[in-house]
Amino acid sequence: MKRILLAALPALLIFSSCAQKHNESEAHLIKGNDFVLNGDFASARKEYEVALKIDTANWRASYELAGVYELEGDFTNALYYFNRAVQINPKFMLGYYNKANLEETMGDEKASMADLKHTIENRKDFFLALIAVGRKEFTAGNLKEAVSALDDAIKVRQDFYLPYSMRGSCKFRMGDIAGAIEDFNMEIKTQPGHAMGYVNRGVAHGEIQDYRAAISDFDTAITLDPSWSQAYIYRGQFLFNLKSKDSACADFRKAETLHHPQAAAYIKQNCGK
Repeated sequence: MKRILLAALPALLIFSSCAQKHNESEAHLIKGNDFVLNGDFASARKEYEVALKIDTANWRASYELAGVYELEGDFTNALYYFNRAVQINPKFMLGYYNKANLEETMGDEKASMADLKHTIENRKDFFLALIAVGRKEFTAGNLKEAVSALDDAIKVRQDFYLPYSMRGSCKFRMGDIAGAIEDFNMEIKTQPGHAMGYVNRGVAHGEIQDYRAAISDFDTAITLDPSWSQAYIYRGQFLFNLKSKDSACADFRKAETLHHPQAAAYIKQNCGK
């Protein structure tokens, strides 16, 4: 029995030493977080560096250190520590997501998309990653791929307006105006105070020459946001199509007072000045 106890003693000592290192590292991590909350990034960075020096496997310290470097504008070091965090903990999908955002900021779209897709492959319900992929595919003109990502995002959250808005814009560009209007209806239903939803739907109504419905949507959008110059331009165009020249010109002039860059051209073309 004594031999067994003596043999177990070194293992217990090693375990105790590891636990002590972990606790010390975590203490510095917590201090670093406190400094971040107080806006003292330099002190926070030092605490995270000490935490990592004590315990090189502390992926949270690496992740937080990356965040501080990003806030300070040092993207190279930020990316290094994001990479280190996910290497230590490959299951940390938030790390991949934030790394993808940083890579986009740095102009590396290929790496950004790869990290986002890796995130989704491992967490199919990662809503923000699905939205980001939908936005990137839309920007790249890959509309079917964008719709697919946004379909998945809507399955995860049916109560949030943004994926409906983005999917509606995709469908509009694909020529599916009826489908776009359905999505903009949902955008408005889930976020009735969001002027963009009414603008989106108004443009879609205008595309199928339902000018009165379009004008009604722009009336609401302007009520919600009277400073949106583009809404006056759109409403003016549709009023002009309904032969309401005076009202149309009033909208173009209002847009001009709001410094819309094309308002003067609309006035000159349609209002005789």
